[in-house]
Amino acid sequence: MPRLGSLGLTGVAGLVAGAVGCRPDFLDDCGAILVGPGARVSCQVPGHVDRGFDLAVPAAWDGVTPLPLVIAYHGGGGNREGAQRVTCAGGELGGPGCLDTMATARGYAVVSPDGTGGRPLRDVRTWNGGGGGPGAYCASGAACAQGIDDLGYTDDLLIEVGRAIPVDPQRVHATGLSNGGAMAHRLGCERPQVIAAIAAVGGANQHADGGGACGAMPVLHIHGTDDPCWPFAGGIGGCLEQEGRKTSVDETMAGWAARNGCAGPTSEQSLPDADPGDGVTAFRRVRAGCVAATEDIVMVLGGHTWPSGWSYLGTDRIGRVTRDFGNEVILDFFDAHPRP
Repeated sequence: MPRLGSLGLTGVAGLVAGAVGCRPDFLDDCGAILVGPGARVSCQVPGHVDRGFDLAVPAAWDGVTPLPLVIAYHGGGGNREGAQRVTCAGGELGGPGCLDTMATARGYAVVSPDGTGGRPLRDVRTWNGGGGGPGAYCASGAACAQGIDDLGYTDDLLIEVGRAIPVDPQRVHATGLSNGGAMAHRLGCERPQVIAAIAAVGGANQHADGGGACGAMPVLHIHGTDDPCWPFAGGIGGCLEQEGRKTSVDETMAGWAARNGCAGPTSEQSLPDADPGDGVTAFRRVRAGCVAATEDIVMVLGGHTWPSGWSYLGTDRIGRVTRDFGNEVILDFFDAHPRP
């Protein structure tokens, strides 16, 4: 296996978080099987070799009513299982605080798709989150460098999910960590007719910074000030040997504020320090007078980590994990922002 730097990935989120678990090679045709209440299935996306997805369905679903949907993109170097595991305290899949557990309890279906990879590094995958202009970081690695059509893949993914379950077209949301967060930003930019709102963690809007088209979109961005992989202030650097300038959080939020027509001031509100022992505090910044919600949560002294999630490489490698809030803030945001 090559050294990490040679992979050119955004963040190490999925590299360990996704590789620790084993997934069956066999993927079902979701449209040909019964996907009922409480189901958890692994399916294939027709036309995309070795790019499956996991689908979790609420147990309380009546089997008929269209379901709101969360798309959870894994970090660079990970896979679909990593997208789930990193959101869980201790990395324990199925725990009460995991994103998919909390989301299905609220009535959401959750789909965790695979980026592109290849044998022998089958579970080291990336997304084309955009960027890569002169001097700019290409988010991330091979997927961006090769111009992989991850928008087209997501379109086909949603078609396949729609064959398995009825989906509420006004409540399709996207989230992800690092490279997955950058992908959520890109999807918010380029699929406003599909996506209701996005919540990105530790991965800024590299697509727009690289000159990509981008319109209005409700956005929640969550980022640690001590993130060693995607620096809060942007610029050159990261926890892997990556070339090009990363977009900063402030640049990302200023861009969304402009596109979302925010005419008022920005207010700041401290979040309760529920776990002083984690070494992290947080505050929320809300822009006023916007046509679409424009908010971010700053994790002071937080690292390249998912709130109340798994420290997949340890504090010395990726920084601190906040325990002051968790997946509820993302789901609250999605609850509040369906497509009009």
